[in-house]
Amino acid sequence: MKQAYQALIKALGRGAKGARALTLKESTFLISGFHEGIGSQVQLAAALMLMRVRGESAAEIAGVAIGIKSTINEQWREVKPTIDWPCYAGKRELLPWLLLAAKVLATQGERILLHGDPKSLSHRKHIAAFVSALDIPSVSTPDDAKSALDHGGICYVDADNISPLVAKFRHRHQELGLRSLFQTAIRCINPGNAPVSVRSYFHPGMDELHAEIAEMMAGYSANQDSDDGLSPLYESTTQERVGIFKGVQGESEVNPRIATELTIVSKEGREKCSIPTLLEGVVGLNTLTSHIQLEAEQAPALLGNVWLSNPGSDEVCLFGFQQQESAEKLMKIANASVIGTLAMVYLLKGRCEHFSDAEELARTSWSSRHGVLTKPALT
Repeated sequence: MKQAYQALIKALGRGAKGARALTLKESTFLISGFHEGIGSQVQLAAALMLMRVRGESAAEIAGVAIGIKSTINEQWREVKPTIDWPCYAGKRELLPWLLLAAKVLATQGERILLHGDPKSLSHRKHIAAFVSALDIPSVSTPDDAKSALDHGGICYVDADNISPLVAKFRHRHQELGLRSLFQTAIRCINPGNAPVSVRSYFHPGMDELHAEIAEMMAGYSANQDSDDGLSPLYESTTQERVGIFKGVQGESEVNPRIATELTIVSKEGREKCSIPTLLEGVVGLNTLTSHIQLEAEQAPALLGNVWLSNPGSDEVCLFGFQQQESAEKLMKIANASVIGTLAMVYLLKGRCEHFSDAEELARTSWSSRHGVLTKPALT
């Protein structure tokens, strides 16, 4: 087996004419073999950097995601979320408004599993620092996650508690100073096998790459060889609907200041939906950003204050903002971000066929967030 693992490195590093990309099965073995002690840290680091220099293929990323998923405790499948929501990018500016959208969806009967890695890109605002301010439970085990979803419909878990590989790859990232395909693959694992999954990206062209990854992972279990050893550990979600879009600074939140194209991948194929610009003419974002940066310890309280604010009030009173104009500007950004993100999820779930209907439903849901009745999840 060690020779087979070494052969992976040789395939990647034979030079300009002899090197080739790994197949999906080979890249899965690259991860599972490392996890089982067949491959060394040096071999893994060499493979990651060789793929990085050439540019990773969809098959390589899908294989790595499958390999990561094979290390996950199978009890995570029993959590039974309806929406898988990976949040790994963090935001450089303003606040994670996506959490407000997720809370609205939880009041409507959804079971939302948020996961991320706050120890990676630690200079950014990760959702882990904000969930408690919104009474979103932070959990560490499948049992805790299931209990949280049963009682409140939403929870957050650090990726370290999902797979033992996360810390090892983070150390490689910090040691080498270079990102690897792991940062893309971890967003694709859907640990609870939710029927709906959100995927965001930042760099152009990643929408097509993510679409190919989703298609490969969905079809993997039906085509895998019986002798690959992964059958008991890995289970794809063939019914999964994956929503792929360019998020704010790569985070899984719709940017209301630009038009966004949503690609939905499902067993029926691909479809595209357009989310138009929802917020125009807002100036002074740098001032708002600087204020929040200066008051970083108060940022979670500010996000909680936005959630608790009265939707029908003309007066906006936000903790940390003394000027009414600044508070109103922040609320405009928050409202548009939440409505855009909610509309994206409604389109992804198929609750609405057209954006206009999704936007109307999103506005109603957001404005009635404090009085909405719990309803069964619509799948």
